[in-house]
Amino acid sequence: MRQFNYLVYAFICVLIWSFIPIVSRLGQEGMDSFQFLFWSNLISAIAVTIVALVSGYKITKLFILPRRILSKIFVLGFLDCLFYLLLYYGYSIENGIAVLVIQYSWPLIIILLSVVLLKDQLASRQIVGIVIGFIAVIITFTKGQLTQLQVENPTALLLVFSGAFCFALMSVFSRQYSIDPYISTVWLFIFSTLTSFVLLILFSEIQLPSKAAFWPTLINGILINGISYILWFKAMNTGHSAKIASVVFLSPVLSVLWLVLIFSDPFEIAYIIGVLLVITSGILCVGIKGNVRNRE
Repeated sequence: MRQFNYLVYAFICVLIWSFIPIVSRLGQEGMDSFQFLFWSNLISAIAVTIVALVSGYKITKLFILPRRILSKIFVLGFLDCLFYLLLYYGYSIENGIAVLVIQYSWPLIIILLSVVLLKDQLASRQIVGIVIGFIAVIITFTKGQLTQLQVENPTALLLVFSGAFCFALMSVFSRQYSIDPYISTVWLFIFSTLTSFVLLILFSEIQLPSKAAFWPTLINGILINGISYILWFKAMNTGHSAKIASVVFLSPVLSVLWLVLIFSDPFEIAYIIGVLLVITSGILCVGIKGNVRNRE
C-alpha cells in the first residue's frame, strides 16, 4: 500500500486546492492581488515552518543550508510567486471560461516538461488518459457548451498560460533538485514572501486584511498555499508525473461542485460528465503495470 502514497498526497492536494475559487472570492474583499498574495505567503511561511519543527526538524537543519541549495529553492519560490501574480492579473483582465481552462493546462505542461527535462516515458494509455482529463476540465468549465470558449483579450490567456508554465516548471524542478519536501517548502515560501513583498511595495501598498478577508486569507496561507505544498513536493518527488496529473484534473471539477453547494450556483449535467471523465482518466493513467518506466 505504501507504493501508492504519492496518490494519497496528490489527492489530498487536489481536495485542498479545489477550495481555491471559494477562498479567493472571499479573501480579496478589500484587498488587491498583491496584498492578498503577500499576506498569504507570509502566513504560509510561518505555517510550514511550524509544521516542520513539530515534525522533528531542528532549526539548524531548516535554516542553515549551502548557497547552491538556497539558489535552487530561490528559483522555486520565484516561480511560485510569479505563477500567482500572472494568474491573478490575467483574471483581472478577463474572467472568461477560456482563462479557467488555460489555468488548468499546467498538469499537461508538467507531463511535457517531465518528458523533455527528466526523460520520463509514457504509455499510450497514459497519453489518452491525460487528454481525457483535460477534456473533462473543458466540459466542466463550459458546462458542455464549447461556444463559451470566447476570448476577448488574448493577453489574459498568455499571462495565465505563462503562470501555469511557471507552476509546472516549479513542480518539475522540485523533483529534479531532489530536496527534502519540508525544507523546500519552508524556503520556497520565504523567498516567495520576499518576492511578493518587493512587488507589493512597488505596485501597491501595505494594508492589513479586512475583517471579512481575515479568515479566508488565514486558511489560504496555512492550508491551501502552505501545508499542501509539502504534500505536493512529496508526490512529485516519486516521479509518477502522468498518474499525478490525472488526479489533479479532479480539482476543477470539485471546485464547481463546491460553488454549487456553498454559493448555490446552478448545477449542470456537464459536471457529472466531468467527474466520469476524470475517473476514466485516472483509471487509464494509474492502472498501468510495468509498461512505463521513469528514469530518475
